[in-house]
Amino acid sequence: MCCGHHREGGEGYYHEHGEHREERCCRRGHWHHLGRHWRFGYAPLRGLLHLLVLKLLSDGPLRGAEIRSALKEKLDLDIPSSAIYVILGMLEDKGLVASSWETEERGPARKVYRITEEGLEYLKEMVEEIKRYRKVMEYLTS
Repeated sequence: MCCGHHREGGEGYYHEHGEHREERCCRRGHWHHLGRHWRFGYAPLRGLLHLLVLKLLSDGPLRGAEIRSALKEKLDLDIPSSAIYVILGMLEDKGLVASSWETEERGPARKVYRITEEGLEYLKEMVEEIKRYRKVMEYLTS
């Protein structure tokens, strides 16, 4: 189940969330979701999750928990929090998202994520690319 990035003798680790198990197979942060609803329900969307996160952030800054809630409410996707934060970290590393800590009068500081100009440009390019594949998707779903 490894993505091919293990070094000789390297070991991964995993943790479980309800009905699915997430396994980090290597040090580069590649995750394999081994539960029923990840393997069958969302596997085709796995490569699009980063775009969905960017799309949500294009409407304004959000916390990780708010992104998870929005995916559930708008698209009926029950994505594990850990997967959201892995994606946010990747997007931040690539300069597509920036984060800051915000404090309110009461309660702890919360990390808020914003899409960058580079992130907006990337999202626009990827949406155009997806539009090119619309005929393929229509054919597959007919």
